[in-house]
Amino acid sequence: DCGSSEGNTPDGKSLHKERQTKRTKDRETYTNYRKQLKGVFTGYRIAYFHKHYITEVESKYNNMSSKTEIKDSHYIKHLKEIREVYEESKDWDKVITTAVYSDVEEAQEAFIDYVEETYQTKVKDGKHLQELTGITEETLEGLEETLISSRYSKYFRALETALEGGATYPELLKIKPQDFGLPKNWSGCLSSDQYSSILWALSFEFLINEPGGLMLLPDLRSIAQEIQAPYSVLMDCYNLTNKGKKYGATGD
Repeated sequence: DCGSSEGNTPDGKSLHKERQTKRTKDRETYTNYRKQLKGVFTGYRIAYFHKHYITEVESKYNNMSSKTEIKDSHYIKHLKEIREVYEESKDWDKVITTAVYSDVEEAQEAFIDYVEETYQTKVKDGKHLQELTGITEETLEGLEETLISSRYSKYFRALETALEGGATYPELLKIKPQDFGLPKNWSGCLSSDQYSSILWALSFEFLINEPGGLMLLPDLRSIAQEIQAPYSVLMDCYNLTNKGKKYGATGD
């Protein structure tokens, strides 16, 4: 049950733009309702969004055109902090214990990027990272998790950026995790492989798992048609990101 190729026609592009505008308005509605919905927030990703982004969304939202721009601003902030701590101390242990936050992917991404910039080499694995930096304040397992998280951050942002630009499902499948240094399967992140990553990216782009979705949930068949995906993909997306909630149970 694949969607048509309407996204490639002038009418299809117009329809995509119209739906994108609607999603932007829906996000604004979600932001306006965030205080009332605070007690409804579930899942660490939503908790993470509320904890790290909500204050900046309040002041910067109108000046930023996408969630990826917000993430980029966080990345730049963390990179600046990491650079300043290292340049002052020349101590990677101090950097990883004071400027790299285990629950913030952008901080871990900025850390790995700065290490690679400093030593002009690609970090291969946790052991290689340990050898380069001499870090003793983090375990080898912890360094491996930091590396995976940093690679995942880049990969997932690439998916989000593609979706914001109107990418179709077949185009998302061409964005390979391996191209970002990820293995075929990984752990410790929101998703664990290419398919589940695409499902989460779709969920965030189309508000399928947002608290506001209780009132604003879009029609999954329309989304499937827009992105040229089998309807089963959207059902997998809904089931993965709304565990315990049956599609259609709230009138959607």
